[in-house]
Amino acid sequence: MTDKYKRDPQTGKYVESGKAEMATRPISVRLPADLDAKVRAMPNRTQFLRDAIAKALQELEEPQSA
Repeated sequence: MTDKYKRDPQTGKYVESGKAEMATRPISVRLPADLDAKVRAMPNRTQFLRDAIAKALQELEEPQSA
């Protein structure tokens, strides 16, 4: 979704994907231990977290129906 770079499976290097540019500084958060264990066990946790944050922000920006 917002990945500007994708890892090339053959070379292991990152290549441009034509998507959004990444920020220069990362954001980090501490999670409760049970959530931390679940997220760290995911094979592609970085993309999962990016997608989850993007979805949450999109939901915040959408008008709420009453």
